[in-house]
Amino acid sequence: MQAEFQGVKGQAFTDMYGNFTGTLAEVLEMEFKSNFRRAVFISALNAVMRYLGLVSGTVHCKDDEPPRCAQELVKYLMEKYGSRRIALVGFQPRMAEALSRQFELRVTDLDEENIGQEKYGVRICGPEKTHAHLEWCDLALVTGTSIVNGTLTQFLQKSKPVIFYGVSISGAAKLLHLERFCPLSH
Repeated sequence: MQAEFQGVKGQAFTDMYGNFTGTLAEVLEMEFKSNFRRAVFISALNAVMRYLGLVSGTVHCKDDEPPRCAQELVKYLMEKYGSRRIALVGFQPRMAEALSRQFELRVTDLDEENIGQEKYGVRICGPEKTHAHLEWCDLALVTGTSIVNGTLTQFLQKSKPVIFYGVSISGAAKLLHLERFCPLSH
């Protein structure tokens, strides 16, 4: 989903697409009862925060950038954290592929089409395995979409490093002082 504020764009990934036109006041008055409504709010937050100069990278990368991002992620993790066991929460194909070559990796996802599949030598598990994977790992790499789908709170205040990836979390990561990795977003 993409919001535009004063010509500046902010995006949020969601499984509940739709259209919304309204004022910021109307966005703030919405009840966050669905992924659609949370995505409207989050994409608007990202656009406004970018307009204010508080964040950058609120539009998803494309074309050859996702594989490059995955390679940069591996380099970043090796330099900052060393060899680790990583729980990838939210299957991102290019990241899973690159991470599986360098780290012990476990993956969970909400998408029924991915659950049970083996990709890059790693079985993708459903959300019921998230807690076990978080206990096992040294570091969690979590989709920023967790703020849209209502699962974010389980990843906050962990004793292990948690890194959020993607554009959806850009504004909230700044406000909540969360570590975010998204070097090729626009």
